[in-house]
Amino acid sequence: MSSARDSTATRVKVLTDREDEWAVRMEMVNRAERFVLLTTYYFGNDERSGRMADALLAAARRGVRVVLVLDSFGQRLAQNLGSPSASPRLLERLRDIDSAGGLVVYYAPNSLRHRLVGGGLHVKIQVSEAGVALFGSSNIAHHSFSQWNEVSLEVEGAIVAHLLQEACRFAGLPEGETAALTGLLPAPLVSEQRYSLRYVREDPAECCGPLFPFGTVHNRLTDEIVQLIDGAQRSLCIASLYCKPAPVLKAAILRACRRGVDVEIFHSHRDSLGVTHFPWISASIQYGSILKEGARIYENRPGEHSKVLLVDNRQVAVGSYNLEHAAHDRLIEAMIFSDDEALCDRFRALFETLRRSPGNVALTPAWLSELPLQLQVKRWLYRPLQRWI
Repeated sequence: MSSARDSTATRVKVLTDREDEWAVRMEMVNRAERFVLLTTYYFGNDERSGRMADALLAAARRGVRVVLVLDSFGQRLAQNLGSPSASPRLLERLRDIDSAGGLVVYYAPNSLRHRLVGGGLHVKIQVSEAGVALFGSSNIAHHSFSQWNEVSLEVEGAIVAHLLQEACRFAGLPEGETAALTGLLPAPLVSEQRYSLRYVREDPAECCGPLFPFGTVHNRLTDEIVQLIDGAQRSLCIASLYCKPAPVLKAAILRACRRGVDVEIFHSHRDSLGVTHFPWISASIQYGSILKEGARIYENRPGEHSKVLLVDNRQVAVGSYNLEHAAHDRLIEAMIFSDDEALCDRFRALFETLRRSPGNVALTPAWLSELPLQLQVKRWLYRPLQRWI
C-alpha cells in the first residue's frame, strides 16, 4: 500500500556533517522521556552502533517506550560489513532492549516471493515525543557516520506526526498505541516560516503483479521520480549509492540528456563497500549509454550513500530511494519532495561541494580500458544478473 502526504514543517535542517547528525540522534535518545522510534535498514556490528544500542537500552530501562525496526534481510547483509566477532555482542544488546521492555522488530515482507529476492524495509526514520524527526539515508553503523556521504532531514512541524505513524506502521504497532504516541507530540509551533513538503512511500510487495519477479512493476514512488526528472529543463543532479536504475528510470534520465539537460550523477566507487564489487558492476553496465548521451558520472571512493535528486535547482527529492532495481521492485522506500526555495538552495550548495570534493572523480572516455582485466570479465559474465546484484 502506497502512502502520500502533503504536509508542512516549521523547521527543516539538512544534515550532511556526520558528527552533527550523530549528535542529534544520540541527544534525541538520551533526552527521550516517553518514547523513541527508530527504523533502519541495518544496525552495524561496530563501536558506533554499539553506543546507540546502549543509549536505547538505557532509555528502555528508565521507562521510555523504545521501538527499533530493522530489516531482516538488510541485517543479515550487515554482518558482511562489520566484524563477525562483534555480532554476538550486538545480538545480546538487542535482546537486552527487549528484556527491558523495548521492542525490536525484524521486518520481513508478507510476500514469500519478495522475501526470497531480498525484499524488505529501507526507510530510515527516528522520532521522539520532543516533536523532532529525522528522515534520510543513514543507517546506524560505522559506514554511515565515519565513511560515506549521507543526507538526512531534521524536521519539526506537522510532518513529524506522519513520520511517527509511518514508523509505527513498520513496527506493526496497533492503531491504539499509534494514536496514543501521536497524541504525545507537541502541537506544531505557530511560525511565519512554512516548508511545503510531500512525503511519498511505496511498498513493492503490494504493487507488484502476481507474476513477480516477471512482468511489469507499477511503483508509484518510481513514477513520481520519473515525473520529477521529466520536468527538468536545465539541470539534473543525482546522488545515489550506485546508479543502476530500473529501465523506466534510466529512460527518463536518457530523455533528459537528449533534450539538453545538464545531467550529473554522483555515486560510489567500486571499492567503497570493501566486501564486494557486485553493486558497482551492475551500475557500470549502465555507464556506456548514459555517458554517450552526455551525462557526467562521478565516483566517490569513500562512498556516496545519499539519495537526492535536484531538478533545475528548484525541486528536490531526498530520502531512502537509491536509483536501482531493488528500490523499484523489492524494497519499501520513501522520499520527501519539495520546491521550497531555501531548501533547494541548500541542496544546490551540497552538489557544488560534491563537484569540488577530491574524493569524487569524473569518469573519462577511457574508463573501461583502464579497468583491471578481472573486472572487465566480471562485467561481461554478470550482465544477465544486473537486476539482482
